[in-house]
Amino acid sequence: IRRLILPPSDFPKNIPTIPFYVCFIPILTNWDQEMIFHRFFREHMEKHGAVKVYFASRWNILVSRPEYVLEVIRHNDIFEKSGNQEKIPYSVISEYLGDNLISAGNKNWEKYRSVAEDSIKFPDTEPLDGNVDALISQIKTDLPQNGILNVNNIFQKFSLACIGDCIIGCDLKGITANGHSIHERIIYLKKQIFQPLYMNFTFLDKFPIPSRIRARKAIREFKEFYQNKILNETTNENTKKLGPRLAAANEAGLITKKQFQDNAMIAMVAGHENPQILLTTVIYLLSKYQNVQNKLRKELTRYNQEDLEGCPYLNAVIYECLRLYPPLAQLINRVTRKPVRLGKNIIIPKGVYVGNNSLYTQRDRNYWDDADSFLPERWGVTAEEIAKKYRLAKSNCTLTAFHGRKRACLGQHFALMEVRKAVIRIMLEFKFSLDPNWVERVTQSGPMWPVNLSV
Repeated sequence: IRRLILPPSDFPKNIPTIPFYVCFIPILTNWDQEMIFHRFFREHMEKHGAVKVYFASRWNILVSRPEYVLEVIRHNDIFEKSGNQEKIPYSVISEYLGDNLISAGNKNWEKYRSVAEDSIKFPDTEPLDGNVDALISQIKTDLPQNGILNVNNIFQKFSLACIGDCIIGCDLKGITANGHSIHERIIYLKKQIFQPLYMNFTFLDKFPIPSRIRARKAIREFKEFYQNKILNETTNENTKKLGPRLAAANEAGLITKKQFQDNAMIAMVAGHENPQILLTTVIYLLSKYQNVQNKLRKELTRYNQEDLEGCPYLNAVIYECLRLYPPLAQLINRVTRKPVRLGKNIIIPKGVYVGNNSLYTQRDRNYWDDADSFLPERWGVTAEEIAKKYRLAKSNCTLTAFHGRKRACLGQHFALMEVRKAVIRIMLEFKFSLDPNWVERVTQSGPMWPVNLSV
């Protein structure tokens, strides 16, 4: 029992331990990630910059102080990426995402990057405007007479269409072999995976629990369907897109069938989730803060159509939304390959998983004034000033969303472009506010965003 509820004896003694029982709070209560942050993590993180925390069936070191985060992401040989495929290979979430470009160790990452980098960093952006048109049409079609709309499903369909058309090279707007839409199947799979009980206690996936067996079977069926879809939709015109490139690498023996499927999955999952979540957060905060919405709409009307995406205040709004609610807040996917000193005096043994939580860093009152306030103006006024402050915040790790340095998110520029285009059209087509009956809260675990946002 001691090994379960207390950190190992060789863990650093000079940083706080988050009580083991905190794992049960999202399981037994309706507390969300933001509430847990304020109650159990904030003071410790702002004072010490690191804590010991139980997650995914083990004790880990979670860091938030920018200089600690910078040390971790800079030294990839010491704090090597080690995702669920190595940490919890028996888990359902490992079945879902496997060994992939985001979480692979250094050797496999180099191989995956050689296949995927150009397709992700230099996407075909031509389909974006058509997908934005379809998004606006869908909103108008689905908008009921009372004018209240739940945006989650609409935004997910839009983001799936964008990643499929622009980067992967297959149509993700279609139907799976069992008659469900791809969108519906992804929703089902996410519900199985991002349950607080199984996120914290992944060892439960070792047992023959019927719901977990069904989830694993559904994941395997979907990955097989998805691989075949990529193969069937490969043409001479899309060979530079990610799906066909993964297929070619598999055929050439550079990667296995499983690695093909795993990397295709992570491209689809991360490639639609990050922009979907960020877009939802932008609409949430603009709905909540009508003064910002009105100011942004006024600013946008000053620009010609071709210059709208360069509107400085638009970028300030998006960056501030990214700061307040980073889409994938917590990542614990690095392992120490040897004993290491973090900062001046935090000694971490070999084989310890280390991660960071962007929410904790980006709300740290030591680095951000009025850290909990939605203040797009904090980023500056001119385009140059805003861009410079954004680059600086990423460089010094006071803004850690999209997790920078050598292992930075390859698709971050595409995600921001997608969100800009969608926000511009929504702002110019609609005025919106929060549904007065919507309960304001974010998710309890996994990706962080407003739950079932209704406006």
